[in-house]
Amino acid sequence: MKVLITIPVYNEELVLEKNIKKLFEFCVSNLADREFIIVIVNNNSSDRTGTIADELSTKYREVEHMFISSKGKGLAISSAWKKYDVDAYFFMDVDLATDISAIPEALKEIELGTDVVIGSRFHRDSKVDRTIGRKIISHCYRLFFKTLFKVRANDMPCGFKVINKKVRNEILGDIKDTGFFWDTEMLVLANKRGFDIKEIPIIWSEFIDPERKSTVNITGTAINYIKKSLSLKMR
Repeated sequence: MKVLITIPVYNEELVLEKNIKKLFEFCVSNLADREFIIVIVNNNSSDRTGTIADELSTKYREVEHMFISSKGKGLAISSAWKKYDVDAYFFMDVDLATDISAIPEALKEIELGTDVVIGSRFHRDSKVDRTIGRKIISHCYRLFFKTLFKVRANDMPCGFKVINKKVRNEILGDIKDTGFFWDTEMLVLANKRGFDIKEIPIIWSEFIDPERKSTVNITGTAINYIKKSLSLKMR
């Protein structure tokens, strides 16, 4: 089985090297007979992210650096997924807020025939550490989204998803968003077209990397998600 793990990045010089090293060493130890590629997709970073990505790709044969000149999480993921021909297409956030111990279970589900596997902070077996404010916003958005789309999933924004080649071939070209909403739109399309979606438990922490300060405005992002959700519903 060939596995692509896509890591979209923009100005992540503080955590990129140590987290890619951690991910690489985990894959070597835990992916057994599977062939893997870790692709760092650099959204035109202005710090040392590109230099560090080049150094990592030189040091590790299974790590590659892909540069794109425009920003956008969705654009980064789709650019890598279009380029590589593999059996399983992962993406995860560079902060590794979702513990990488979930990777083998996600791949096992893909091998068993599941089309889309996503990490869920709402799974009863998940272990989640986050602020009360973020928890409330997430619950409200989950209820809003499920009412709007009837998607068979609870945690659409979680940055830990994997799909098989069939989903990639049939859906990738139809996703319009290029930013943070990209993977949520992917789930909506996959659900509408009858693909099997399964959520798995994860270990997730908002405080995984204290030296990295997130630039994401949670309230603003939630409002943006709602606007994009309504737009997608109308479309």
